[in-house]
Amino acid sequence: MTDRTPPQGGTTDPAWDLLPAYALDAVDDLERRTVERLLAVDADARRALGQYREVAAALVPDVEPPVGLRDAVLDRLDATPAADRDPGARRTRRRWTVVGIAAAAVVAIAIPTGVAVHEAGERSRLEEQSRTVAAMLADPQATLVTGTISTGGEASVLVSGGRALFTGSGMPSAGQGKDYQLWRSSDGKTMLSVGIVHASADGSAAVLFDAPDDTVFAVTVEPAGGSKQPTSQPVVALTTSSAVSGSRA
Repeated sequence: MTDRTPPQGGTTDPAWDLLPAYALDAVDDLERRTVERLLAVDADARRALGQYREVAAALVPDVEPPVGLRDAVLDRLDATPAADRDPGARRTRRRWTVVGIAAAAVVAIAIPTGVAVHEAGERSRLEEQSRTVAAMLADPQATLVTGTISTGGEASVLVSGGRALFTGSGMPSAGQGKDYQLWRSSDGKTMLSVGIVHASADGSAAVLFDAPDDTVFAVTVEPAGGSKQPTSQPVVALTTSSAVSGSRA
């Protein structure tokens, strides 16, 4: 079992939340120094890093992203219309390695919930997710939409081949007795629940799910455990019907 929470103590060191990215070499120089200061004094953090690296080692060798994958992803991000961007939003882009970019989304799904990756079945499931995400990122017809969450943070949805990957960053707590819930819709009216969005301590979240013909994705704040239908206005709504699919020269 991989547990990203320190075993004892009062305040959680934010450097703990950087350990998965550090294991994938997906941190900037400032973040790297922050993590290395923690590792120098905390044996539990060193043990946790070893577990994260086991996850990365299990995923990365099985993922061979096509040539140009990283450029295609960044091109898609840069192609987001200026009108859809919030100039005041914090936009920290980590310098993903070419291989790590495909594995990172899967690690984001697996690690925060503390899944056991040492069992063969679970390891196989994660490897399958890794291959799925890699294929989605490489798909020239994939569509990526991004938006600002009204309660704080940013969200994006990548749609490809009937699958969708929702990611959130900088998401604050939903509040006492509340949860974030993700929805999908093919007509913008009938909302189907994808499930609860569990954000980590640093506000990051990732959900990989089926989206056969959906073009609208939304997140609402619901009573703990979720609702059958949305009971509040979305804190973010993302529509792919008007987005332009990614293209590659």
